Amino acid sequence: MEHLPKNESALSWALGSVLVSYTGRMRVMVRSSADWPRWLLLLEMLLCLGPVTAYFMFVSVSIAQGYTLFPAQGYTQVQEGLIFGSATLIGPIGLVSAFRTLFSRSYGPGRLLTTLLWLLAAWTLTTFVALLVHFRLGLVAWCGMLLPFALLPASAVAHLAWLGSIRRRAAVSA
Repeated sequence: MEHLPKNESALSWALGSVLVSYTGRMRVMVRSSADWPRWLLLLEMLLCLGPVTAYFMFVSVSIAQGYTLFPAQGYTQVQEGLIFGSATLIGPIGLVSAFRTLFSRSYGPGRLLTTLLWLLAAWTLTTFVALLVHFRLGLVAWCGMLLPFALLPASAVAHLAWLGSIRRRAAVSA
C-alpha cells in the first residue's frame, strides 16, 4: 500500500480494479451459456417456440377446415387466417432456425433471418396485446397469452441472435 498515493487516486484505482474484475467475471458467465449441451439448448427452444408453433398449426388447420376462431367478432376466415397465421409464424420459422443452428457446427442465423425473427416477434406481441385489449381480458389471460405466445418466442429469438453473433465472431477470428 505504500506505493499508492495518499489521495483520491488510490480510491479510483481500487474501484477500477473491482470494476474490471466484475466485468471479466460477467463475460465468463455470459459466454459459458454457449457451451451448454445441445439437448439443453434444444429443450429451451422447444419450450420457447413450441406453444406458438402448436397455435400456428391450430390456426392453419382451423382455417383450412372452414372454422372461424372468433365467430362473434365479425372477422372473415381470411382475415383471421392472415392475422393469427402471421402472428404465430415466428414459431415454425424460429424452430427451423433453432434446429439448424443447434445441429450445425458452423451455421448461425444471419442478419437477415435475425431481423425477420425480431420483426415477427414484434408483430406477435402487437397482435396479442391488441387481442387482449380488444376483448378486455383480465390479468390471468394476459399472463396466459403473452408469456407463451409473445415473450418466450422473443427470448428464443434473442438467444438465437446471440448464438449467431458468437458463431460469426468465431468464423471471422478463425
